[in-house]
Amino acid sequence: MFRNPDHRLLLVSVASSQVGLQIAYFSVSIIAVVVLDLSEAQIGVLNAMDQIALVIFGLLVGAWVDRLRRRPIIVVSEALRALLMLSVPIAWAFDALAAWQMFAVMFLLGLVSVFFDVAQGSYIPMLIDNDRLTGANSHMQGIRSASDTGGPLLAGPLVTLLTAPAAVAVAVAGFAVSAFSVWRIRFEEAEPVRSATPNLRGEIAQGIRFLLLKDPIIRTVALSSAWCNLSIGAFQAMLVVFLIRDADQSAAVVGLILAGSGVGGVLGAMLVGKISQRFGMGRTALVALALSGPGMAVVALSGPGWGAVVAFLGQVLFIASIVVFNVNVVSYRQAVTPDPIQGRVNATQRVITWGSMAVGSILGGFAGEAAGARTVLLIAAGMLFAGCLALLRTPIRTLTELPEEGTGLVEVK
Repeated sequence: MFRNPDHRLLLVSVASSQVGLQIAYFSVSIIAVVVLDLSEAQIGVLNAMDQIALVIFGLLVGAWVDRLRRRPIIVVSEALRALLMLSVPIAWAFDALAAWQMFAVMFLLGLVSVFFDVAQGSYIPMLIDNDRLTGANSHMQGIRSASDTGGPLLAGPLVTLLTAPAAVAVAVAGFAVSAFSVWRIRFEEAEPVRSATPNLRGEIAQGIRFLLLKDPIIRTVALSSAWCNLSIGAFQAMLVVFLIRDADQSAAVVGLILAGSGVGGVLGAMLVGKISQRFGMGRTALVALALSGPGMAVVALSGPGWGAVVAFLGQVLFIASIVVFNVNVVSYRQAVTPDPIQGRVNATQRVITWGSMAVGSILGGFAGEAAGARTVLLIAAGMLFAGCLALLRTPIRTLTELPEEGTGLVEVK
């Protein structure tokens, strides 16, 4: 993958975009907790705003993306994300930063990210053949995870030295580099075939039918992911609240702990290929998902001072396990989905999973206000482990490898 110049540009885009996004989200979390002093319930809703945008517009975006070339959508989306985040330090400089703006920024960031994520997820299998798809997804996940490490590690000192609103401006550079990298890709994307009589409702329904009716493994993953993402949404909504208010960690230390996500992601991306080849994609995915819940629990059991090390290790285990699971199931879905409906299928999957994450964030916020952030993290860990148990008797355990290009669904054992 690194020998192909287009693939290298794609990796640069993935890395810079992810660094920018991590700095942006980390800074927004610090602004909510420290600068604006929002309640746990308000923080839960704030964390859900970008996911709410996906739920509202995701299916429409999927249909629109399939009607257009993907690369221009990616470039424009990155430019818009940069402009949205730039509004935060500008408002802060004029002493006009307010909670309503943060809610608006998060919602609009989520809306633009729907276009970006759906277009990028549909563009990758066009650029890369099926026989290299799992390896490519593994490389890209490793790059994302390394960026997840660099983002919080960079954001912590930036927030300390420049304040959180000023640190957001650094994220703008990441989005700009990503847009420029994708713009330079030379791969000539074919113009999508448009129906003479466009039917938006019918096109959306086609993506839903494929995801939920065509393939039992894709359907199983979509439905189980909805349950698991309830717990992940609650966990993520209360994580920074727990680390700052309950575990009494500083912003810089919180950045270090969150960098454990990147370390875990790199570790998972390095291991997923070899483990999946030896034990099968399905079995590997199930075991990985089973380990993710205990990783959450380790974070929840951490405390002040050196408890940061415990929280860091819990983050590593949680994210490494999730990455192994995601690389396998996403690669399978991309491989068996026809290119003309990639956008709609990706969007439908995201609406299901991210919609449940939004619900989890909101419920986690209100539960945190009532019972405490640590309690929410422990409940989320138990829910995630239960999601793995529900998958044990499903067809995913029989998945061995991806199909060859153009052969349709893979045979399972």
